[in-house]
Amino acid sequence: MNMGRVNHRLAKNIIAAMLVSAALAGCSGVAEKDTIMQSARSAFSAAKNDPQVASKAQTALYDAEKALQRAESADTAEEMTHLAYLAERQAEIAQAVAARKSAEAERQALSSQKGDVVLMSRERELAQKSLEVDQKAREAEQKAREAELARQQAERLLEQNRALQEQIKELQGRQTDRGLVLTLGDVLFETGKADLLASANSNLNKIAAFLVENKTRNVLIEGHTDDRGTDAYNMRLSEQRADSVRLALIQRSVAPQRIIIRGYGESRPIESNSTETGRQKNRRVEITILNEGEQLHW
Repeated sequence: MNMGRVNHRLAKNIIAAMLVSAALAGCSGVAEKDTIMQSARSAFSAAKNDPQVASKAQTALYDAEKALQRAESADTAEEMTHLAYLAERQAEIAQAVAARKSAEAERQALSSQKGDVVLMSRERELAQKSLEVDQKAREAEQKAREAELARQQAERLLEQNRALQEQIKELQGRQTDRGLVLTLGDVLFETGKADLLASANSNLNKIAAFLVENKTRNVLIEGHTDDRGTDAYNMRLSEQRADSVRLALIQRSVAPQRIIIRGYGESRPIESNSTETGRQKNRRVEITILNEGEQLHW
C-alpha cells in the first residue's frame, strides 16, 4: 500500500476529528472523554488481565500503561484521540509480544524431545504461530507510526490553513476536511453576468499569491446561483462565473492543471430563495483551497 496515500487519508480523518472536537471545550465532558478512551481502555484491560502478558511482556505492558495515562491526561480532544489510538496499538503489541514468547518457549521445549511425530508436528505449529504473532506486532507498530505521521501532517495542514485564513480573513473562510472554503459573493460580478468587477482583484491577488507559494495545494472552484431564471440559464451562469475565477487565477500565475471548476446552478442553495437576502447569499462562487496533496477529481 502507498504510504503517502495511507498517511494522507489518516490525516484527513484526524483533521475531521479536530474540527468536531473543537466544540468539546478541552475534553471537559465526561461522556466525550469516555467515548474517545473506550477502545484504548478495553485493549489495555485485556492485555493487563492476560497472565502471559504479565509474565512475558512486562516492558511492553508498562509502555502501554504510560501511553494510556498520557491519553487520559490530554488537554484537548484531538490530542486525546491521537494518544488513545497509540495506547491501543501499544496494548496490542504487548499481547503480540507475550504470544510470541509463549509460542517460542513451547517450541524450544518440544524441540528437545526427538522422535515423536506428534511433538514434531506441534513444534511446526508453534513455529508458524510465532511468525504470525511477530507479523501482528509489526503491523501494530506500523499503524502506530502511520498514525503519528498522519497527526503531524494534519497539524501542518491546519497550521497552513490558519496562516491562509489570516492572509484572507476578510473572506471569512471556513475549514472543512478537504480544505479551506472561501466565498466570492454576487457583488463581485456584473449583475446577471460572469464578468468579475475590479473590486474582486484584492481578494484574488491574495488567494493567487498563496497558491503560487504553496504549489502542492490544488483548487476547486464551484459556481452557484439563486432560483431566478431557467435551469439551463442558471447552470450556464454558474459555470461561467466559476470559469472567470479560474481564468483570473491563471492570469496571476496559478498553473491551470491545479484548478478544476464546477457549476451547480440553483441546485445547492445555502439560504431560502424566498427573500432577497437569501437569494443574494445563494449567488456565489466557492473556492476550496484543498489540503496539501489532495488530488483533483475531474
